[in-house]
Amino acid sequence: MSIPKLFHRNKPVRLISLILAVAVAGWPALASTQEKPPIKIGVVLELTGRQANYGESSRRGIEMAADAFGDTTVGGRKVKFLVRDVQSDPQIVISALNELVTSEQVNYLMGPCASPLASAAIPTWRQSKPLWIQFCGSSARLSEAVGAEDRFFHTFPYSNHYHEAEGAALQHYLGPGKKAAIIYSDDEYGRGHIDSLTKAYQAAGIEVSTKEVARIGTTDFSPILTKLSRSNPDVLVAMVQGADLTSLAKQIYARKLRAPYRVSGGAVQFDSFANAVGKDAQEGWIGPSTYLPGVERAGDPKYPKLLPSSREWEQRFVKRYNREPDLIDVGAYVSAAMLLIALQRVDADDPNKVTAELAKLDVSTPLGRGRFQSMDGTKHQAFTDMMIFQRQQGRPVVVYPTDLANKKLIPVQSAQE
Repeated sequence: MSIPKLFHRNKPVRLISLILAVAVAGWPALASTQEKPPIKIGVVLELTGRQANYGESSRRGIEMAADAFGDTTVGGRKVKFLVRDVQSDPQIVISALNELVTSEQVNYLMGPCASPLASAAIPTWRQSKPLWIQFCGSSARLSEAVGAEDRFFHTFPYSNHYHEAEGAALQHYLGPGKKAAIIYSDDEYGRGHIDSLTKAYQAAGIEVSTKEVARIGTTDFSPILTKLSRSNPDVLVAMVQGADLTSLAKQIYARKLRAPYRVSGGAVQFDSFANAVGKDAQEGWIGPSTYLPGVERAGDPKYPKLLPSSREWEQRFVKRYNREPDLIDVGAYVSAAMLLIALQRVDADDPNKVTAELAKLDVSTPLGRGRFQSMDGTKHQAFTDMMIFQRQQGRPVVVYPTDLANKKLIPVQSAQE
């Protein structure tokens, strides 16, 4: 019986070699069909707890930016946002950052929003220093702590930008010689604003006659409001956040506090504030913002999908969420879009190169001109041109600067009528 040719003594080695050659030749094709691991962007948000309204706005903006970027790859890899809920708790901020940086090994970070939570993130962030885009925190202490860092990017105004614009608006409408009374929270937000607020108002010719501090979680502001009302202020300034602002606004309205002008932060722009305090108690509140729906801004011709005109972006937002966007919605969107553009330009997961690219970016966005400059102690600062709005007849309207204003500033009673 003869042995088949295939297994002749001089054939097996050649056959095995042939099989191996075919297999090796097929490896690149096999590898190309396997999806590469994504580039990860860590997102730390207060989706529940006292500052949940900030986190929800942030998530909406980032979701929209991720969808606009779509399946665009960076160095052949998709980009993935890893969202963590920190429950408005500074300790959970630390845990979430440790997990994202150590376990997920993220090179890029966004959030959290509220100033106290942003400050809580700093020590953990310093350990590895991923590129950090902070699109909310307004406390000047944030700039003092990390503003000079090369990988820190701030796309939100600081407290001095808030209060200088407020002071200019009040001076324009009320003239000199007015008095202001201030209530501020005993946390990073309130204490981080009090010095710049006092300085800006005094520069505008407004006397700060009374300052009162309130503990976080205060439910009864009556004793503080009694003290403030004794000074008979023209302007009442409330630098408190979240549920505390809701309680305070309701109590100010209920006791008919005689302060015809009432100022707070950008949160009084939000629908969540208006819905929480009710139709009448929301009226007349004044706040600063870099964005209000209806203000026309051109899109960027190089990135029409990611950076359309403000009108088109607002239409997309309303279609998706069935509501008007607020400052944090658009701020989170634009910040995420700018980071994605920098990644796309570099076309690699290289935080050093992405940092350099983001630093030199100059684009048109729904929030205005998107470019980073060195100012107020922060190396990379963007979006500081402020508008002052007032809630009139159930919605925020621009009252200052005058070239953008569509209404005039009016006292509380008139706003309610």
